[in-house]
Amino acid sequence: MPEIPASRTGQLHRGLRQMSLFRHMAPMEALIGWPIPVRHRPASAGGPTAMYLRLPLYGWAQQDGQTRLYPPFAVITLAWPGPGARPRPLDYADLRFTQAWARNAARDPVGTFPHDAVRGTVADYLARRDRLFELYDEMMDALQEHKPFPGPACDEFAGLLRTLMEPALEGYYRDLAPGFCRQFLGGA
Repeated sequence: MPEIPASRTGQLHRGLRQMSLFRHMAPMEALIGWPIPVRHRPASAGGPTAMYLRLPLYGWAQQDGQTRLYPPFAVITLAWPGPGARPRPLDYADLRFTQAWARNAARDPVGTFPHDAVRGTVADYLARRDRLFELYDEMMDALQEHKPFPGPACDEFAGLLRTLMEPALEGYYRDLAPGFCRQFLGGA
């Protein structure tokens, strides 16, 4: 059995499948994408900042010895848990209804996994993924506390996200979170 990640983001990502919302709305074989941070500042001045993670869900299929990836079909939004708190699901959005993917109306596969940047050992991939999840924790805490995400950590986060994100899905992430993608993945 795989080791449980130490980071809150890693635990949230791994635990999403156990949540009732996921079990009732998403097929168990759905893949869970990279989290998209969302900061909500309440309309009332001086209110606390609330942080959320939106997790895209996408399909896959084994065909001709390759893992074929399909466009995201849903997004689950979770409240960012403070230390020791449990994540709370807030929303399930079916992207086939709320987001028409004009670029792939035929529902064909959009790419394959693994892509060239992550070819290598599974252990290497998991180590980079776990480090990215740790950096998500740092970023989410900094955003919630209205502090800057430190430059070296920000640069490492951007480099890992760029490496690990499936190139075939990047355009969909850019549609879902243009500002986040511009900041951490660069121009389109």
